[in-house]
Amino acid sequence: MTKIHELYENEKEKRKEVLAQVNHIALTGDHWTSVSNNNYLGVTAHFISDTWELKSFALTILKTEERHFAEACKEQFLSVARKWDIEGKTTTIGTDSARNMVAAIRLTRYEHMNCVAHMVQRSVTVSLADSGFVNALAKARKVVGHFKHSPANATELSTQQVSLGKKQEPLIQDVSTRWNSTLEMVKCVSRNKEAVIAALDNQEHKLVLPTAAEWDKLQRLETLLEPCRYVTELLGGEAYVSCSVVLPSLCHLRLKMEACDEDPAYVVRFKTKFKRGPSSPSRTAQQCMAPDCYSFWILVSKT
Repeated sequence: MTKIHELYENEKEKRKEVLAQVNHIALTGDHWTSVSNNNYLGVTAHFISDTWELKSFALTILKTEERHFAEACKEQFLSVARKWDIEGKTTTIGTDSARNMVAAIRLTRYEHMNCVAHMVQRSVTVSLADSGFVNALAKARKVVGHFKHSPANATELSTQQVSLGKKQEPLIQDVSTRWNSTLEMVKCVSRNKEAVIAALDNQEHKLVLPTAAEWDKLQRLETLLEPCRYVTELLGGEAYVSCSVVLPSLCHLRLKMEACDEDPAYVVRFKTKFKRGPSSPSRTAQQCMAPDCYSFWILVSKT
């Protein structure tokens, strides 16, 4: 523990020396819960170096109370800024659009910046929940589980992949709370559709495979989610200032989510929900929770 503590102190001093030479710093903060159900706040500093490179330093991870009140959140951010001697250099604090986080930063003298990637993430989650893909995804998950949980089944799938001249790869199981993992699952199971069907034809099983219409749904879902994946990865870039790509990214999504005459009803429903934005159907509620992101979204929807 002494060695670890010594390493920590050395790294901390190095980062303090770097931050001392910086004139303007932006902070970002995120509340998260560990697998053991402990609550934490992670705070990161971002700045432009003398060589015009974007740099980011993780400053701290604080264990917090279960309920994150605005006043407590404010004090947590301020204590980090004081600890690192950057109170006077901090210009903005970026967080998600949770009401307590927005309210917390408004209690400080710093400008609040909403995380646009988080807004896009929530838009996708809300759209997926009520757009007619649930049954097709449920069947896809059971198919993946059939091959993931049995070495014999996995071997049979691999054999069929070789027989069909396909790349040997395991199927990907998604995490239902992470839509990007759902996209990867859909892409993988669709890519291996022929091998999956051939493998199951050689086995006794009680699986209910997706119907032809449901396979088509999965393909359309991939088409819907791929632009969202591209944009969230673009907005999450760490080697460049992503603020300049926000409006072009949202315009790109706006165009991709434009309904076409050929779109089935469930695709139109997804696109319509997505364009309404991530929060409550009430515009007033959206404005209260995330006014700057809401303004971006409304601006894009009118272009």
